[in-house]
Amino acid sequence: MKSPTQLSIVSANGRSLSNLFFSADHANDWLALALPGLGYTADMPLLYYTKMLLSNRGVDVLQLMPATMSAEYLALDAESRKGWLRSDVLAGLEVGLKQRPYRGLVLVGKSIGSISVALALPTAQSRLPTCAVWLTPLFREPIVMDAAFSCKGPSCFLCGGADSTYQQEKMDSILKLNTKAIAWIAAGADHSLEIAGDEDATFQALKEGMQTVGRFLDDALV
Repeated sequence: MKSPTQLSIVSANGRSLSNLFFSADHANDWLALALPGLGYTADMPLLYYTKMLLSNRGVDVLQLMPATMSAEYLALDAESRKGWLRSDVLAGLEVGLKQRPYRGLVLVGKSIGSISVALALPTAQSRLPTCAVWLTPLFREPIVMDAAFSCKGPSCFLCGGADSTYQQEKMDSILKLNTKAIAWIAAGADHSLEIAGDEDATFQALKEGMQTVGRFLDDALV
């Protein structure tokens, strides 16, 4: 695997966006944008192994790292935070698309990263065929629900059954209305897809969840 590089990404308000770009060894002309959670970094299991699955399938991966733990971001109200995230993810999308001619996009978001995916989805879909991987998404956010319903391409949801942000009725409604969506729910798992006090069950949940994502990508990256 090639060593990652850092791209020059500047958002609309002049803010430099931390990032890492992983160029696939055997590129298939798909680009993935990966957005982390609040305190759940790109090096943590769900995002690390999703990146591995993407890279193994020839997908270039651009990890975007909005400064969501900064005092400046945390001082903003909800709408201003969304504006911050929108500016960052769209700047990342534009720079990412300049790296080579692409034929498709994969948007990956963990937790608060699902808001960034939702904000990027309309623009992404207007540019190229787009699929989405939602890792413990924030179902309470209307913008996430709207995006989940309106995603034109395939969608994959990984959720923890004991996660306080998970809402079964909303997951059911997404699967009913979006026939291209699939979901895998880890029974008893929390927001990190971990099962408290049970290492074996946690490792099994991670394995089965990542296998679900792998099969999803095999079908979606056509």
